[in-house]
Amino acid sequence: MAELPITLCRMDTPEGAKYSVACLPHEQLFARGLAPEAIIGVLLRPLEPGEAITPAVFARNRVFVDFMHGVIARRGPKLPGLIAEAQCQGDGWVYIIDQRTRTPQGAVPPEDIIGAFEVRGGQVVPDSYCPSPSHGALGDNRV
Repeated sequence: MAELPITLCRMDTPEGAKYSVACLPHEQLFARGLAPEAIIGVLLRPLEPGEAITPAVFARNRVFVDFMHGVIARRGPKLPGLIAEAQCQGDGWVYIIDQRTRTPQGAVPPEDIIGAFEVRGGQVVPDSYCPSPSHGALGDNRV
């Protein structure tokens, strides 16, 4: 799986500097501009030197989250891995897990479950994607 490029963008506004976290390479931001769907979220305050982005300093962008779930809902049922898992499952649900989870082969915390597809007879049920209400990996704050 390709690594998602994460870029921190400083934007000067009348209220002062704002920092957006985007999922586009830096070069692409300047070539095409920053679409709302590419803004994962914003920092609630500037980071201290060496400080990591954590849910405590991050507010997710609802436009990005909705866009992400839409892509998963549309493209997920066509992915070979999901199709294979559905065939193994038979009936029930196949869960979409945040790849950053610490326990991918064990008990996955609810906040690392992004959503799920229903499976019947080894087939993904069309239009069955359900985003997880507990998915907090993008932060609990919203903008």
